[in-house]
Amino acid sequence: MKPSKIALALAAAALLFGGMSTAWAAPDTIGLSQESLDHPWLATQRKQIDAACKAAGVRLLATDGQGNVATQIAGIEDMQSKGIKLLLVQAGKAEGLRQELESLKERGIPYMFVGKPIENAGAITMVSGDNRALGADAGQFIVDSLTQKNGKPKGNLVVLEGIPGDETSLNRVGGAVSVVKKYQDIKIVASQPGDYRRPKAYSVMQNILQAHPPGTLDIVFAANGEMALGAIQAIKESGRSKEIKVVGLDGQKEEFDAIRAGDEAATWLYPPAGTEGMAVALKVLKGEKVPPKVLLPTVRVTKDNVNLVQPAF
Repeated sequence: MKPSKIALALAAAALLFGGMSTAWAAPDTIGLSQESLDHPWLATQRKQIDAACKAAGVRLLATDGQGNVATQIAGIEDMQSKGIKLLLVQAGKAEGLRQELESLKERGIPYMFVGKPIENAGAITMVSGDNRALGADAGQFIVDSLTQKNGKPKGNLVVLEGIPGDETSLNRVGGAVSVVKKYQDIKIVASQPGDYRRPKAYSVMQNILQAHPPGTLDIVFAANGEMALGAIQAIKESGRSKEIKVVGLDGQKEEFDAIRAGDEAATWLYPPAGTEGMAVALKVLKGEKVPPKVLLPTVRVTKDNVNLVQPAF
């Protein structure tokens, strides 16, 4: 008895798809958890990771924490339920997030930090700049600038912190303070959070300027570039640009423009870690060993070299 045309078609399909199943496998799925996307650094890192995943044929699930730790944790839980093989984390506040990651580790899901790490949190690796060292170099620049202005390391310093409880801010500010506190004539007259955002820093700086009249401030250290730009705006509007220098940290394009204009004294490159982070993530997916820390290079940018360096983003 001859087989029917339908039977032959089914047999051919089975042979075809059976052969495909041995040659084709579903792509690896990774997760990306970021504290938010309302910042150019964060948006750039997300784009870098998107592009690297597409190039590598890796499926990406990504969440936006919208500046809220509970929202960021909920996003991680959702991605975990969908079977991710690796989680990339850009950390916001350490409190709460640390506990969630410890729970994730207990469930056998590896994770790594990209851009903003939490120290001693059980990650496979962390890919970022050295925030403590960057802060310390900024502190030395502040000392040198005040010495040049006043003949010795003396003057009044304003510090604009990042998000309260954010480990990156604590390290950047801590690094700077560890240097300036060696000089008793350098006084930190105000230290307030600007949440890494330009509008908040602008508002905070306005209040500080009102509380400290002309002749009482020398320099501002902002723990990231957006806050530096917000402080610059407030200082310019107050007519006190000649009195007060601003030091930032991130090395974004607008900071370079501000340095060229004489509005910002210095910044440090802090590149988004998406491209380098994904290079490390792909090694993890392949089962390769990776170092516990991958430090991204930086450079101090001032008027002397601003036209020789590329912005971080």
